[in-house]
Amino acid sequence: MTEARSILIKGAELIDEAGRSRRKDVRFCGDTITAVGALKPRANEQCVDAEGGLLIPGLHDHHVHLASYAAALQSVRCGPPEVNSEAELVEAINRPGSGWLRGTGFQEGVCQQLNRAWLDQHGPNRPVRIQHRSGRLWIFNTLAIEQVKAAAASLAPHEQVRVSRPDGLYYDADEILGGLIRSEAPPIGQASQRLVKLGVTGINDMTPTNDGVAWDWFLGLQNSGDLLQRVRMSGRAELSAQSSLPGLTCGEVKVHLHDTVLPELESFVELIRTSHSSGRGVAVHCVTEVELVFTLAAFRAAGTLKGDRIEHASVMPFELVEQVVELGLGVVTQPNFVFERGDAYLRDVPELQHDSLYRVRSLIDQGIATAFGTDLPFGNPDPWAAMRAATERRTLSGEWLGEHEAVSPERALSGFLGSLENPFVQRTVTVGAESDLCLLKAPWQAVRLDLAAHHLRMIVCRGKLIDVKER
Repeated sequence: MTEARSILIKGAELIDEAGRSRRKDVRFCGDTITAVGALKPRANEQCVDAEGGLLIPGLHDHHVHLASYAAALQSVRCGPPEVNSEAELVEAINRPGSGWLRGTGFQEGVCQQLNRAWLDQHGPNRPVRIQHRSGRLWIFNTLAIEQVKAAAASLAPHEQVRVSRPDGLYYDADEILGGLIRSEAPPIGQASQRLVKLGVTGINDMTPTNDGVAWDWFLGLQNSGDLLQRVRMSGRAELSAQSSLPGLTCGEVKVHLHDTVLPELESFVELIRTSHSSGRGVAVHCVTEVELVFTLAAFRAAGTLKGDRIEHASVMPFELVEQVVELGLGVVTQPNFVFERGDAYLRDVPELQHDSLYRVRSLIDQGIATAFGTDLPFGNPDPWAAMRAATERRTLSGEWLGEHEAVSPERALSGFLGSLENPFVQRTVTVGAESDLCLLKAPWQAVRLDLAAHHLRMIVCRGKLIDVKER
């Protein structure tokens, strides 16, 4: 194995935990930062002149679905902002192509009657499946249904029932559908490269079906060099059997609730207790008030453990904020949805609930540990866009949505600087830290006025330099 060579970054702006700015040099070797201060280049050492640009830890996206994101790169967008009307949807899905057509991002504002019959009438003569933006629903045309039916012939009867709906609407059937119709693995390498060029050097994959098979797949991708990021994998309880590695660690038990089919409270409480007994926290998907109330009741009965948290917290009335404080739970939320989906929220959500949507400032003010994720591919994968949304609280059309929940650029940036093991503790560029870094072209005082990925100049991901000057 070739010994890692040290690399020196000269004259970078560093910001400490107190927010103070200093210009310093940073040396790293392989996976570790080895020195910070006034440093002289060594013989044959690669040297990068930062020219006073900001140097921060690599960004961590604390809520992603990487395989779905990779698959989306080979899919047709079927919702805003690219597709906003029925006519635009017809045009999008009828572009030239053959084989399966996979659409993503659909929402009802585009087409009120999207179903099997609509796709048969308006879609191409090829198998078509379109995913709702929530990720829970797939809509198939007749050709696609026939292929699924043929592939499902060998399944057990109870599994065949899940993929035998005559209307072509399949809810919460990703795992079984993927096994029936996926012909090749999604392009993880392409997805990983895109993320690292946005400054993302670590992710928490929150796919609820993650298991030992997914663990081995991710590990193989890292070993082959296709997957660049460090990964914390949350998912099923069985992941507790996996031994954490330097670039792949076991995360929380992920619970994906649906308020129309909630589990028995007693079984949910037992799941939390069992997870805690194995030393794992529990992360619960809560996008409705009903789901959040149910979750808080379960934690109150089971008790809480460091690492327990609410995912999304899409709707949180203030009386529930107080309960989250009492239980000591953290929140990983997605401020990017204020921008991406805010106009639909303003139209469809009662005005009295607008201040309860994707809270940030009030959570922090109440002492709730808060971090950010993008929920890619269901949200824009660009963390800088999420930071802007957290500071501006404006929708795509420019309307305010919960403007009192806006935070400073400093706090928005910190939402993506937490460690994978504890997203609520901000990392800094210090000796002994992992050599995951973002070097920007400008100092913080300029970047804070324009939170955007175009400021990125160079990324260091697990000790590897990645130049992003040409975006």
